[in-house]
Amino acid sequence: SRGAGEHPCAPSSAWSKHSLLLAWGVPTLALVVRRRAGQHTASRKRMAHAAHATNLRQAYALLTASSSEAERRAANEWLVGFAKTAEAWGAAEELVRPSEAAEEVAFFAANLLYSKIKTEWHTLADAPRRQLRDALWSAACGRPSGGEGQPGPAARRLCLALAAAAARTEGLAEESTRLALSLAAAADAVQGGLAVELLGALANEVVAEEEATGAASPGRSGLRALAPAVLCALQALAPLSSSMCIGCLRALQAWLALNAGSSLASLYAGQGPLLAATLNALAAVNNEPLNLAAADALGELLTSTNSPLPASAPRGARDAAEAVAAQFGVLAREVRLAELLMSGEPADDRLFYFCRALCAFAERCVDLVAVTEGSLLPLVELLLLCAGGELRVAELSIDFWVGLQDTAVAQRHERLRAPLYRRLATLLLDKCTLPAEFTSWDEAAEDEEEFRRFREQSALEVLGACLSLLACEFVGQLQAMLQGSPPWQKLEAALFVLRGLHVQIKGALRGSAADGEGRPSAAAELQAALNQLLGFVFGQLAAWRPSGATLLVESAMRLVGAFAKWLQRDEALLRGCLRLVLEAVQAGGAPEHAAEAFRALCIHGRRRLASAAYLSELVGPCTALAGSAALASSVRLTLQEALARLVGAAPSPAEAEQLLHALVRAPCEQLAALLPHLPPSDGASVPPETAPRASDGSDGSRGSGGEAAATAASTQGVEEAVATQLALIGAAIRFSDTIQVGGGGSCAAHPVFAVLSYCWPLLQDASRRGGPSVLQALLELHGRAMGCLGGGLAPLLPSILEQIGTTFCRRPVVGALECLTQAIELYGESHEAPLSDTLEKFVDAVCGWLASTAAPEAEPELLSAFFELCHRCLVFRPQLLLSLPCVASLFDAAAACVAHQEFQHTRAAITFLCLFLSGTDAANLYRESAAHCLQRSGGTLLRYCVQGLASASPANLVDHQIELLRVIAESAPTAVHGWLVAALADPGLDLGALPRQGAAAEAFVRGAAQQHATVAAFHCVASEFSRVCRGKAR
Repeated sequence: SRGAGEHPCAPSSAWSKHSLLLAWGVPTLALVVRRRAGQHTASRKRMAHAAHATNLRQAYALLTASSSEAERRAANEWLVGFAKTAEAWGAAEELVRPSEAAEEVAFFAANLLYSKIKTEWHTLADAPRRQLRDALWSAACGRPSGGEGQPGPAARRLCLALAAAAARTEGLAEESTRLALSLAAAADAVQGGLAVELLGALANEVVAEEEATGAASPGRSGLRALAPAVLCALQALAPLSSSMCIGCLRALQAWLALNAGSSLASLYAGQGPLLAATLNALAAVNNEPLNLAAADALGELLTSTNSPLPASAPRGARDAAEAVAAQFGVLAREVRLAELLMSGEPADDRLFYFCRALCAFAERCVDLVAVTEGSLLPLVELLLLCAGGELRVAELSIDFWVGLQDTAVAQRHERLRAPLYRRLATLLLDKCTLPAEFTSWDEAAEDEEEFRRFREQSALEVLGACLSLLACEFVGQLQAMLQGSPPWQKLEAALFVLRGLHVQIKGALRGSAADGEGRPSAAAELQAALNQLLGFVFGQLAAWRPSGATLLVESAMRLVGAFAKWLQRDEALLRGCLRLVLEAVQAGGAPEHAAEAFRALCIHGRRRLASAAYLSELVGPCTALAGSAALASSVRLTLQEALARLVGAAPSPAEAEQLLHALVRAPCEQLAALLPHLPPSDGASVPPETAPRASDGSDGSRGSGGEAAATAASTQGVEEAVATQLALIGAAIRFSDTIQVGGGGSCAAHPVFAVLSYCWPLLQDASRRGGPSVLQALLELHGRAMGCLGGGLAPLLPSILEQIGTTFCRRPVVGALECLTQAIELYGESHEAPLSDTLEKFVDAVCGWLASTAAPEAEPELLSAFFELCHRCLVFRPQLLLSLPCVASLFDAAAACVAHQEFQHTRAAITFLCLFLSGTDAANLYRESAAHCLQRSGGTLLRYCVQGLASASPANLVDHQIELLRVIAESAPTAVHGWLVAALADPGLDLGALPRQGAAAEAFVRGAAQQHATVAAFHCVASEFSRVCRGKAR
């Protein structure tokens, strides 16, 4: 009803009241309904999380406690699968709560969260990220502590998970750091321990994320400004306990690794007590973890990025360096540095960590030490003590002595010139000398690898500085070591130093012997001293019968090899040393080094030794050694190659042919005796995965009574022997390309052609009988013959190509591919027909294998050589390849390799495809072949390329994939857009973190399909696409 005077169209007052109630009540009711629905949804989520958490706990219990292997395996498989699901987030979150009593279960769940954050953090939206971050922090604060008030294992892992999240989120690291600082302000042992753990984890995860991605971490922003507050917090907490001090030092190391502006000078000025506590921790007794933490923290502080200390450093940095040097002097007395190092006993961990920190400090401020007025000289005395200690301690001081060379001698303190290097030379020569009681490494207290590394990599560098500064005085020290009848250990050390410094010595001998006014200079005196020393040493060696300690023989042989060029000036010394090394090979003391020395003598002395009479005299004993089965095949090959050097310098082709026949006669006789013991290997090859198996499940190499195994072992031994003989023949002709056939004689008159004709029946028999090693050796021999004779091999080329083709189809070996590549480069124009036939056999064989095999990456070397062959063929003779009827199969095979994991052959396939699509001037007549292949299979190739970019290829192949994608886009500009859309829509294509439908995918398609884009722009688009797919960008 309406009241009097109410407008007929106006609502009644009662209706207005109800309308007002409804106007307020409807949204209120909707809000209540939404709240209750949200509460029900949250409740259902918690119930689901609890159910998943129960399953997770049970699976973990089975994995760790079940006695059944089947149950443990099933539990592990379930856990691996469950960890990849979205439900794992909530289940793990439930198990890290303080209500979870089992610490090991909580640790397992925290570790699961840490792993998922590192790999799947980019998949979470902002709200779940914030929720998880709060849950992690709450759980870490609520978990029970460990011993001495430190966080327990689960809390530590939760801090690591929180830090991993912070390192990947803008602003979260700064926020987490402030949380830790507020917790540290309480100066409570338990809360302080958790704060220190989180602070260290934050810095470590930021650094780890940057190393993994190669870009600045999103969590780095804001940390630099907080670094002083963090150091103050660590300074306040470090004195609470020994374990707290260890944690603070580890956190200090982590924050220093951020390179956030901390340095020795700033730490000395702003956090002096923390620096003092770190130094004092080095000398702590019976606390090796504390000693190690202090040494690590100081090592990080003293890196070049944190604490550069040049000679021009400001006064504050100088004061800090002098104060720390003085503190090291005090601590050195406290740890009894001089007494313990001079005792000869091995240094304990405490002393070693102290020396490590001391040497790191000295190396960092070496420029200040070099120009000191005296205040830093005690530091040098401490370094000399280290240099005289055991090898691992002495090695720590090497960087300081090397760094001292960067300051000119005239600018150094007078005590850091010749007087210092006299002491250093004596110390290091002693360190390079084996103990007097040394007999063999099996009975020695020294570790062989450590001793050799110290001498070769450390001591020689400083001894070279001693030679430069002391000159004739240092040469005199070496001369004194050789006088009289010294122990063999001292003699060996002198020979080692001479050999180790041979580059520097030869440089001094080549230098000018006069000053600017033509007068004899100090360089002339040094040259005379060095020549006298070398003449004395090699005069003794030329008359020596190699015997005694193996190490002495080894050093003598290596010295001869190093100075082979110097020896060629004196024919008597040269021939005497040749006799010495051959006797050393025969004696077996150090045959590898003796053979290398023989090769060096033959290389540098071939002009003096190339007389027919002397060569004939030398060939006999050498060929006997090369044919000795008692020597390793590598030694025999080295000897044969050395003789081949001399044959290449023979006075005439006739004498060279006679000597070559002498070199190959023994290997040919051995081949004739060995080949009948190898059965013929005719028939097609069988892929490894489809090879027939024996009925007993073995590989067929074993028969009853082990007869088959014995036969197989015997056959393998014969094959190795045959391969060695073929390699010896190849080594004999290796350097014969220098032999000149005069008078315009035909290539058939070349000594190598005559030798090959002599060997040819045996080589053909070997190709029919040999296994992979024999065939590889035979093909290398053919390659060397091609390199030596060039076009002169034409009469034998058809037979060689037939051997290569038959060999490869029967047993695919890399050598066949390399040999055909060489033949195409040399004979592609003159022998096109047989080369084309052989190439077609190769392409059919490889493409057929790739199409049928279940393991296409099982032969990476073979595939690398195959695609290299195809690439070289496109470069030199494109018509050979592009006119083959199987070119489409080759294109498909190369495309299938684009998404492989192995680097070498995948890169070779991509390189081949890029040239195949882009073409060369010589291939213009055959462009239809490439166009047809692209039209037929271009979409498939592009899909493989995108798969490689997104996830399949390792990081070092991404740039190659981008270039291939660019070439495809240029070659098919109108089709590439459709191919890209189809590829991204394919559910079988793994795009990693990239949503299949979205702005990022659309931007990639537009950018990649854009015509006339610059190379740089295309690379930018494709590179960003790959980074997004791999979770390295958003």
